[in-house]
This record gives sequence, C-alpha cells and structure tokens, in this order.
Amino acid sequence: MLARKVARNAIYNSSATLIGNISGLIITVFLARALGPENFGIYSLSISVAFLVLAFTDLGVNQTLIRYVSEAVGMENTSLARGYIRELGKMKLMLTTLTSLTLFLLSDFLAENAFHSEEMATPLKIVSIFIFFYPLSGFLIGIFNGLNDFRANFIRSATYELFRVTSIIALVYAGYSVIGAILGFVIATIAALLALTILFLHYYRPYIFGFAEKIELKRVLRFTGYLTIGSIAWTVFAYVDSVMIGMFMAPEYVGYYRASYSIIGAIAGILSLPAVLFPVFVQLEGEDLKNAFNRVFRYSAMLAVPASFGLPAISREVVLAVYGSDYLAAVPVFWVLSFLILRSAVGFWAIIFNAKEKPEYPVRTTIVGMVLNIVLNYLMIPVLGIVGAAIATLTSNVAVWSILAFLSRREFGIFFSPSYMAKPAIASLAMLAVLIHITPRTVSEGIAAVLFGVVVYFVALYLIRGVGREDVKYFMRVFSR
Repeated sequence: MLARKVARNAIYNSSATLIGNISGLIITVFLARALGPENFGIYSLSISVAFLVLAFTDLGVNQTLIRYVSEAVGMENTSLARGYIRELGKMKLMLTTLTSLTLFLLSDFLAENAFHSEEMATPLKIVSIFIFFYPLSGFLIGIFNGLNDFRANFIRSATYELFRVTSIIALVYAGYSVIGAILGFVIATIAALLALTILFLHYYRPYIFGFAEKIELKRVLRFTGYLTIGSIAWTVFAYVDSVMIGMFMAPEYVGYYRASYSIIGAIAGILSLPAVLFPVFVQLEGEDLKNAFNRVFRYSAMLAVPASFGLPAISREVVLAVYGSDYLAAVPVFWVLSFLILRSAVGFWAIIFNAKEKPEYPVRTTIVGMVLNIVLNYLMIPVLGIVGAAIATLTSNVAVWSILAFLSRREFGIFFSPSYMAKPAIASLAMLAVLIHITPRTVSEGIAAVLFGVVVYFVALYLIRGVGREDVKYFMRVFSR
C-alpha cells in the first residue's frame, strides 16, 4: 500500500516536474533566440536574483510545514495540523511581504552598485512583485504535500507553465523584451495561486476553519531555525555561480551558463524523488526506513548514472538543436554540469535527516558547501570563466554529498551498496563507447542515437546483473491496482 502511494505521488510529482522542465526549456530556447545573448543574460541574471532572494521568503517554513502537518495527519489529529498551518502561515506572509518590499525599494541601488547596469532596475522591480505571489502558492503546496497529496503539484505546474509560456511569448512578441519576459512570471504565479486556492478550499477546507490546537512552538522554532539557515545557504549555493558570473563577466556569459544549466536541471528534476519521499520517511523507522532508502537509491541510480555519462557525449548536438550556434560557448559547461544529475541518486540523505528532526546535519553541511562554492567561484571564474563556475559548483556539490553520506551511515546506519553505483557506471561506459562513434546530423538521428544508447545501457546492465526479473515484478506489483 505504501509503495503504491509513493508511486502515485511520484507520478504526480514527476508529471509536474516534467511539465515545468519542458516549459522551462521552451521558454529558455525562445528567449535565448528572441533576446540574443546580451538581453538573455540580463533576463537570466534577473531571474537568478529572484530565486536567490526567494530564500528569504521561506527560511525553512515550507519544509517545517510538511514535516509537522505530516506528523499530525499520521496521529489523525486535524486540529493540531490546523494549528501548524495557521501559525506557519502567519510567518510565511510576514516574510514574503518584507522581502518583496525590501527588494523593490533597493532595486535602483542594486542595479547601479552591484550589477553596474541601470537596465537592471526595472526588471528587479518586477521581480519583487513575483517574489510576493510565488511563495504563497508554495505554502499551499506545502500543505497539500504534508497531507501526502501531490495532485496539487501537477495542477500548480500545469497552470503556472501554461500561463508562463503564453504570457512570455505574447509579451516578447509584442515588443516588451526583457520586461515582458519577467512579467510573464508574475502573471503565471498569480494564476497558479488562484487555482491552488480553489482546489484547497474544495478538498481541505476543514484544515483551515475550526478549532486549532496549540502547537509546541519551541519545538517548531528549533526545527525552523535550522532550516532557515539551511534555506538561505542552499539558495545561495544554487544561484551564487550565476550572480558571480554577472559580477565578473559580461551578461551574455550568464546566458551561456544558464542555458546549459537549464537542460541539466530539467533532466535532474525529472529523475528526482526527494519531495515525494519526505512525508513517507517521517513515518518510517528502523529497518523499514533502511529498506525504503536502499530500494529508492538503487532505482534512482539506474537512471541518473547513465544520464550523467551520456549527456556529455551529445552535448554539442543538444546545444545546437536547442539554442543554435550562438550558444556553442555553453558546451564545455554542459560537460561539467552533466554530473550534477547524480544528485537525483544521492540527494536523499538530507531528506532523511529532516524527516527525523535532525536538520542541523544537512544545514551545517550545506553551509560548508556554500562557502566552498563561493571561494571556488571567486578563484576560478577570473581564470577559467564560466567553466570555472561549473567546476566550482560540481566540486562543492560532491563535497556536500560525501559528508552527508558519512553522517547518514554514522547516525542511522543507512548507506548504499557500492554496486548500486558501480554496475550502472559500468553499463554507462558501454553505452558511452557506442555513443561516441555516432555523429547524428539531424534531430531525428539524434533521438534515434539516444534511444539506441538506452537499449545498449539496459542490455549491459542486465548482463552484469544490475537489473533482473525481480525488479520487473516489483514494478508490476507497485503499479497494479
């Protein structure tokens, strides 16, 4: 029953991610071609600032909400869940309002003194409006996920991406350029917020209206406090490379970097499961937790490892097909960042620590990774340019993964079997040996080459006993009614 629930939620979450990633690629490709490298760089820098600042609208509130609402639901205590939603909702609204207003008031100063471009002022003002509405829809998603309901992820993604694609394309074609592209984000997030509000009031009205049990505020604030630090650190960790490229180099190089990162992020997002597993891990203990981790890690590695090995082999063709020859400077970045896809397989440890009310471990580790990333970017961007930023990002991520793996083994006795990574790596090398001898001349030939590589990979994996009949039977049981 649990496996089926996880599978169902994974389908909702993966579908939402797939829609978002396809939409993101469409927007990125359209804007990269329509705006040109310089204006696309300004757009990319503005959006990077937006998501960097968004960390201050959350400060761990969403993860705290999911964790404690999930616990209350497991105890069948609706009034306690209602109490968590109300108290954390007040915190969320306050943080969102303060952050949005602060960025709006500081936009002129930042444009002139941080980015040395007056053209950044208006985009930053529009970004501040986006920053007000986007976190509110994220809070509603947190309630749904805490209730172990991931339908809302799909509905939010479908609504948001439909309005984002249509608004951005229409506004840019109407001549609004960078301003129109960013306004599209504002329109989309307002539409998604309205859709989620209607859905929530229809299905979960009792979790808002009625008596709310008093929560253990000290316990919640301790958990939120660690996640506050972690949220800021992780967001800086994720976006500091783009911002530092914008500070050291011309805006078009931010565009090259984000063009490559968008494709890698899209693939990694589709393969990732941590969001679905968080409410499940909250309710598992001991051997059940270990077994769940091992199974998910193994299957995630089967997909993430070949993707990270295979993408560099076809990176030039992908960039040409998606962005055109103007963006070939992104290819070396693509080679390095492809290995970030491994995060889909090794990104579960932080989820386990948070589920078991030990957020201090991933928080401290993320801070180490953030500092390492900033230092490496500072040292490597002036020397190696955007490739240096990519190396800094990959190196710091690997450091975080390694530390969390060690801590997970020490605290919970949870670690993966080396064969879970080794066998997919061996099969991936066999696939890579085939792909490097294929030079597709058209998009259809490229797709055929990828499909052939997938066949080679799974045949090789089967021959070295990395996958077998029992795996097929397991998936049949999971997805059967």
